[in-house]
Amino acid sequence: MEILIYVNPDLPWRKTLTRKVKGTLSLRKDVVRRAKSKLAMEGRSLSDAVEEFLLTYDELHFLDKLCESLGLESRFYTSSEITANRSTGLKAEEVVREVRDERSNNLSRH
Repeated sequence: MEILIYVNPDLPWRKTLTRKVKGTLSLRKDVVRRAKSKLAMEGRSLSDAVEEFLLTYDELHFLDKLCESLGLESRFYTSSEITANRSTGLKAEEVVREVRDERSNNLSRH
């Protein structure tokens, strides 16, 4: 395993020490050529794109990034916390019953 220093794209001012591994992929030549061409216009490498895909594929990392971009807290909640934090309001069964009763009354008048 190599140890490389790279610039984290999310934090361009901060260098991060990370472990990288070299891998071999068997990909279609035309797909790689088109991807490399597009990535070159963006100033990125094929390795960057593959790593980005793998990070997105990692569900927890994806959810953490989604929460971060939406400004939401990213943590696990216990079932009791979920129950305690539920908003209270009208119960669905009461609303459905009221709508059905009203519709029944309207139909009986005709």
